[in-house]
Amino acid sequence: MSEPELRNEPHVSPDELRAALAPRSESRRNPVLVTERSEQADSEVAELRDALDDSRRAIDAARADAIELRAALDAARGDAAELRADLASTKAQARERRAALERLARAGVFRRRKVLAELSAKGLL
Repeated sequence: MSEPELRNEPHVSPDELRAALAPRSESRRNPVLVTERSEQADSEVAELRDALDDSRRAIDAARADAIELRAALDAARGDAAELRADLASTKAQARERRAALERLARAGVFRRRKVLAELSAKGLL
């Protein structure tokens, strides 16, 4: 290479090279790496964490509501089963009473006292 070509190349002194390669202290951050983007990224991460926490709270609330609704549904099913049983027994009693009234209506004048006594003994009157 000729001498004019060497003059155009950038020159780095040994002191500049040592300073560039020297280890940096942990407290001092590289100004090239610290930018507004990192601060913006930090705020975005914080927002995402907040959104995640909100989502978790909403999911927990929804689970609690689902458990509560299942318990209410089970209770309603139990009540419905009880009511069905009561309805069946009430229908059976109504049939017995209807049959007793028909028997009383068919009984003659002299047999009515006997039929009334039988019905009273059965607890239908």
